[in-house]
Amino acid sequence: MTKASPTSDWASWAAIALLAAVVALLQCAAPLPIAGDSVAVLIAASGTLGAVAFFYRHVRRHDPFATMCIALMQVLLFSALAAVLSYFLARGEGPLWDATFTRWDHAFGLDWLTFVRWIDSHPHIVLPLRLAYASLVLQIIALVVVLGFSARLSQLRAVMFASILCGIVVVGISGLFPAISNFAYLGLTGADFRHLDPWAGTIHMPHLGALRDGTIEIIRLDAMQGIVTFPSYHAGLSTVTMWGFWLTRIGWVRWPGITLAAATIVATPVDGGHYFVDVFAGMVIALASMAVAVRAVRWTPARPGLTASPFRRSRAVSAR
Repeated sequence: MTKASPTSDWASWAAIALLAAVVALLQCAAPLPIAGDSVAVLIAASGTLGAVAFFYRHVRRHDPFATMCIALMQVLLFSALAAVLSYFLARGEGPLWDATFTRWDHAFGLDWLTFVRWIDSHPHIVLPLRLAYASLVLQIIALVVVLGFSARLSQLRAVMFASILCGIVVVGISGLFPAISNFAYLGLTGADFRHLDPWAGTIHMPHLGALRDGTIEIIRLDAMQGIVTFPSYHAGLSTVTMWGFWLTRIGWVRWPGITLAAATIVATPVDGGHYFVDVFAGMVIALASMAVAVRAVRWTPARPGLTASPFRRSRAVSAR
């Protein structure tokens, strides 16, 4: 992506709008009650970020800060919509794919349980991987802040769009390949390990079970669980953040960030209980999303007659 290439937030907003439309259609066809107060919190947080972005784009001009606020607003809205869509797609009683994913792992010569027990036998590795796995949201926030304050707005928009596109594809595919992950499939608990705590790989089971048997009554946006097994969005998003840290071009941020993102990918089958094929699929989708993002963020729709928008005035600086 050259410095002279103008970019905008339109591609990300278009993807979020499409996602919202799909969720709305599914909600009309087969309602899934959502707690109103949790929706109100999302609206309040997004509205606040939007207002701040408007202020710093039209009143006290500071485009990097405005773009950062827009990116954070996109993160909030996309995360909520993608989580709701994953819950919609998880409903039903289709066959689980866990046995198939296990066979696919073995076809690659990979044995998940052997790998996890090896990690469990090296306690000095367990905690760093657990922390890395839990740090993914913080990685995204750090990228927004670093790329924003360093005025690398084209790169920030590309990372945001790649994250969103990767998430949409991952969630969409997950509905075709329902699975419960290794820990739940094998019936493993903390008692089966000396140092590992498999809570992250099993905490989703009450929600997933209620969705599949149709007994779920209401969901809260602030208490939703990651129920997607294949492909792994943790692996996909970590691949995007690794790219994002590379794009910062700041040595003291780039290399620790890349190391943390790589550790998150390694931790995905360990703490998340994902199959190795989950990780591979998530990474491939991320790489494709990154390639698309580089071009997509250059798109600005034709708007005859429009003289102002929250995004138009930043085009002069978006090439930085």
